[in-house]
Amino acid sequence: MTSPVLDNLLARIVETGLLEDPIAENGLVYGRASIDAAGTVVNVNVDPELEDDDDEAGEDVDHEALIAALSRVLSVGESRWRAVIDEVATEIDDAVDDEPVIEQIDLRDDLEATSVVVFADAVLLAFLAPKQFPESRILVQLDEELEVDGVEVRELDGSETVDFDTLDDLLDDISRDED
Repeated sequence: MTSPVLDNLLARIVETGLLEDPIAENGLVYGRASIDAAGTVVNVNVDPELEDDDDEAGEDVDHEALIAALSRVLSVGESRWRAVIDEVATEIDDAVDDEPVIEQIDLRDDLEATSVVVFADAVLLAFLAPKQFPESRILVQLDEELEVDGVEVRELDGSETVDFDTLDDLLDDISRDED
C-alpha cells in the first residue's frame, strides 16, 4: 500500500515522462531513465524521505523540488558530467595513490553509472569501475548544483559486503556511517 503523498509524486513523475514505467513502492518512486551525457540508462529512485509513522511529514514533501532535482540530473550537460567524472577519478586516484589496480587504464574511461537516487537537495550516484575496481561500487553524492559533495569506494566482497533488502536500508546504513 502506498501513501497519498507517494501516489501524488508518482502521478507528477508520470506526467513529466522522465522515468520509464515508474512505480511507487516502499516509500520510493523508481524506474529507469537515460542520462544522455553519460550515454547510459540507469536505475533511478526518487526518495521523498517519508517517515513511516509520520503521515503529516508527507505534507511537507516538495514534489516540485524532487521533479526539478530529477530533471537536473537526467539532463546534466556533457561538460558538467565530465567535471563530475574528473573530480571522482581525481579523488579516487589521490586516495589510492600507489596502491595496485587490476588494469592500468584511466579511471575516467572505466566509470559506468549504474543508478541514481534523487532527493530534493542531493543526488547519490552509483558507479562501477569493472577494470580498475571490479570488486567495488563507487558512491558519489552531489549537491543541488550537481557539485561533488562526497566520494566513497565500497568493497563488494570480504568483510565489507552488506546486502540490503531495500534502498531505504542502504540509505539508512550510509547515513549511520556518516554519524
